[in-house]
Amino acid sequence: MASLTPSHVIRALVRPLVEWCLRHGVRSAHVEELIREAFVRAAENEITKAQGAFSVSKVSVMTGLHRSEVSRLLSGENSDRGQHDILNRVIGLWSSSKSYRDKDGAPKQLTYEGLSSEFAALVAKVSKEVTHYPILFELERIGAIEYQGNLVRLITQEYTPQGEVDYGLELLSADCADLTSAIEANLVKKHPEQSLHLRTSFDNIDPQALPEIRRWILQRGAEFQALVRDYLSAFDRDTAGETSSAEHSLDRARVTVTAFAYAEPLESVKVIMPKKRGRKKCER
Repeated sequence: MASLTPSHVIRALVRPLVEWCLRHGVRSAHVEELIREAFVRAAENEITKAQGAFSVSKVSVMTGLHRSEVSRLLSGENSDRGQHDILNRVIGLWSSSKSYRDKDGAPKQLTYEGLSSEFAALVAKVSKEVTHYPILFELERIGAIEYQGNLVRLITQEYTPQGEVDYGLELLSADCADLTSAIEANLVKKHPEQSLHLRTSFDNIDPQALPEIRRWILQRGAEFQALVRDYLSAFDRDTAGETSSAEHSLDRARVTVTAFAYAEPLESVKVIMPKKRGRKKCER
């Protein structure tokens, strides 16, 4: 078997991107600009994770871009995904941790008034940078909680905001990165156990059946994710109740299980017949 090279991976990733760009009329120059920006932002993030002192020269060396180009790209806006991460983790901890479940295994109703409330303590476990009141507001706004007297109840165990473009694209980016890593690990046999990578596809289905099919897959997918969440929560130190310690500060592992499905009617390709070229003879 041929060895896996960066060129192999890049071609596999770039092909669907280029096909999408062609369908939507996006030119190559615009894509090249966005790729340069992505290089700079990723390098900036790597320096931050390593707790190094940031400099344009470091980014220039890491990316191969000229310092002036790095400075220009850094002057653009940088999106912040912090709020969505906090909401995800609050809902995940609330729905998965044994300490936040009642005797029937459902998420417990929590007190929420004051900094010493149960919900405030839950948010503090996730982040020390935000109080619990903005989180309550956002969870109520998206319909994830409801109030019952002086208690708040979790009524959804999935945070999937509708119509929020930035967050949806953040998930796309994260899923692409994890899928690429999983496939690469399988191809080079990085681990003794293979990572999950399955695909099911049928291409001769009645389009009238698609709404029913989407609903069925969505329901079964949510059930599968609930099983995965319950299983992994027994190993996660936050949800299992294990207190963090200095010896574990760098001893961590990440497990991500994502699922998606897409159903669409297949459109016949419009055939464009070649036009005859040449000048018409002038009529006399």
